[in-house]
Amino acid sequence: MSGLWLVLSLLLISTHLSANDPFDELDEEVALFEAEQGDSQKLQDEFEQYLQTEQSDYQVWQNQYLKEFDLFQQQVISKWGKVEPINAEYDVQFSEDKNVKSIVDYENEEVKVELVIDQKLSQLEAEIAVKKQFEKLLADKESNIAAIFSDTPVSNTGEISLTKVAFSATNKQQSKQVIIKQTQSQAQEIDKKTDRALLTDSTLTEKEASLLATEEKSALLKSSQARLLNSDKGYQVAEQNADKNTRIITYKVKLPNNSLQKRASKYASFAEQESKKNNIPAPLIMAIMHSESAFNPRAKSAVPAYGLMQIVPRTAGHDVNKLVRNIDRPMQVKDLYVPAINVETGSAYLNILDKRYLKAINNEQSRLYCTIAAYNTGAGNVARVFNKDGTRNINKAAKVINQLTPDEVYQQLLAKLPYDETKHYLERVYTRIALYDATI
Repeated sequence: MSGLWLVLSLLLISTHLSANDPFDELDEEVALFEAEQGDSQKLQDEFEQYLQTEQSDYQVWQNQYLKEFDLFQQQVISKWGKVEPINAEYDVQFSEDKNVKSIVDYENEEVKVELVIDQKLSQLEAEIAVKKQFEKLLADKESNIAAIFSDTPVSNTGEISLTKVAFSATNKQQSKQVIIKQTQSQAQEIDKKTDRALLTDSTLTEKEASLLATEEKSALLKSSQARLLNSDKGYQVAEQNADKNTRIITYKVKLPNNSLQKRASKYASFAEQESKKNNIPAPLIMAIMHSESAFNPRAKSAVPAYGLMQIVPRTAGHDVNKLVRNIDRPMQVKDLYVPAINVETGSAYLNILDKRYLKAINNEQSRLYCTIAAYNTGAGNVARVFNKDGTRNINKAAKVINQLTPDEVYQQLLAKLPYDETKHYLERVYTRIALYDATI
């Protein structure tokens, strides 16, 4: 696939985004890989063979997953005029008919239940309806609301508000931002798969792995381009067909006192156990759980990643299976929803990063910073920060890192990591380690 096609593709995408196109970073990644891999027919043939074997089932699964994801988002837009942001500290669930929405907002320490209602309902009838839904969710053991209040009664009176279903340019853009963020996260998972070539027992060379990444990222860009165009069209159709006779009623209550501490305490023993087994600091394991899922064992991201430490079955999950459990296949989703297995897997992956991928970094503090960043974006993207030629070789980067102070390493990571999301992730996790130093 030519670099020209990718440039044209990104130009087309940019007509639907702001001037600062978030896909620029991904485009640069693909351009770098293309420059490295050249026109090798041998590598191209190996890629085709790879697609026909290991990758084909995954591509079928991913295409179906994204199709279902976009259909779900479109159904939500048709009811609510917007989609909800997808992040670790904002857990959203919908009823089957999409008329009821329950939100656990960990960052703002509040719970909201929202209901689409007929505007003919009186204020009193609307309040009764939304409170009834809140009580129903409290009684449903599978709901996110029930999980929050499982061992704490609701002790305060909620706030009630009525709003209109609002279609707007801002809400339209937010629906595309979900796709953009999902695409960037998926690109980082491709990076992590590419990093396997850095290990001594890899069946692929770095150059071969780079070719695979080039092809996968090119396909990802093409898919995302089409999805963004469809998102635009779908939003317009939803706005035109929207029911003008509905409103939204919201019932909001505060999270229980010490909610974060109570959730964290449930999994502290897992962190301590895996810390001893994997020689990884328990406060680091806790800080990653905090940042990845806000200690929600049922968390699922748009990538998708699963559970407390947000494990992607085909990257971190596969690495741990292969290198620790001697099972050369991805993990099962049902296993990643089991807290003990999830924390075991996330901690083992931290060990793999620390003791295998990043072992050439001498200073423990410098290696800690790099490990945190690599957990999010892969060791190869960490290497790119320090290699002047932008290559992903971590052993080469380690020679540079070993000449720097830990603070210099930290500052360079914050300045030069290829994804802004990873920069923020490094800051959040490192800051939160201190929260658990005194309690673990």
